[in-house]
Amino acid sequence: MSPPLRTGFSRVLALRLSLMHALNFLGVGFYLPFFPVWLASTGLGDVDIGYVLAIPILVRVFVASSVTGLGDRLRPNILLALLNALAALAYFALAQQADLLPIAVLTALSAIALSGVVPLADVLTTAQVKAGALKDYGRVRLWGSVTFVLSNLAGGYLIAQHGAWLIPFVLAGSSALAALAALQAPSPPAGISPAAPRGASAAGFGVSFWLAVGAAACVNATHAAVYAFSSLHWRSIGFSGEAVGWLWAVAVLAEIAVFLVGGSIAASGLIGLRWIAIAAVAAVLRFAAMSVDPGLAITAVLQLLHGITFGCMHLGTLAALSALSPEARRAAAQGRLVAVSALVMGLATVLSGYLYRLFGPGVFLAMVPVALLGLVLAALAFLNSRSNTGLGGRI
Repeated sequence: MSPPLRTGFSRVLALRLSLMHALNFLGVGFYLPFFPVWLASTGLGDVDIGYVLAIPILVRVFVASSVTGLGDRLRPNILLALLNALAALAYFALAQQADLLPIAVLTALSAIALSGVVPLADVLTTAQVKAGALKDYGRVRLWGSVTFVLSNLAGGYLIAQHGAWLIPFVLAGSSALAALAALQAPSPPAGISPAAPRGASAAGFGVSFWLAVGAAACVNATHAAVYAFSSLHWRSIGFSGEAVGWLWAVAVLAEIAVFLVGGSIAASGLIGLRWIAIAAVAAVLRFAAMSVDPGLAITAVLQLLHGITFGCMHLGTLAALSALSPEARRAAAQGRLVAVSALVMGLATVLSGYLYRLFGPGVFLAMVPVALLGLVLAALAFLNSRSNTGLGGRI
């Protein structure tokens, strides 16, 4: 293929994958802020709402690995389309319900389907990066963050103008669009060797893989307190609603910037473990500083670190897992990451609830030892990988 044709092919490929990521995250941007609002509008009490919101976390722990692993036996893009279509049907049915049991069952069904969506999209994208057909994962993935922010804004407008009853229909429509986007996404390139890295177990995943998964899960879990209680705490110390909104926007914009500038990290192999370690150090600084309520201006600066604590962690994890798992089990590898991350995040979220009640902003300081554990696990994964492969860089 001549260079101009190759460049044109790469651009079309990036466009197709960008559309897939953008529409996958469209529904997430509506769900996270506004699904609890819809649950409350049905008449469910606070306790019942808590039960329903816990369902997706439990599903990711117990089901995500199996659902995502199907992508090793089926075409991942077709499986992704089917999962999004199933989620759309579940959300549409959910719009007709007002009682706890059917809402819980349909939420579980949608969560089962959606547990495989993001990891399968990453499988499809990183396969193209590893094959050399796509240069930069980050410039494709950032469109998911963009649509997440836009759907946050659109959801607030829709609820203000029309009420919360629209939310399940919006979620159904978003998942249906994501299913169509998945159908046009390219399948992984053929001909990539499925050989496992040295030191892998008979199942394809060795000690280094599990250490890397543990490191990523710990660094990701340091965000539990900020996700669950930062808005509540910021309002309690006098930050306006507009200021809180901007603090969240700053974090997502920093994430987008890292994907834009540092997206090639996702193709860096074992060096990805170093980026997980960098994210862990940034998490120590970010959450230790947040625990002392440094004021609005410094809090905004700390929110910029989200680009490192999440963006670099995510990109580094993709690189490390790509190096430490066989091609034939890359979907299963992503599924295991989702399951372990959900378990650690769930535990950290529950712990954060107790700590916030007892210590207020001290809950952010409690994330520091979690980050340090992630740093240690990343270092152990890197050292173990070097001893097994004799390589210090890309494998």
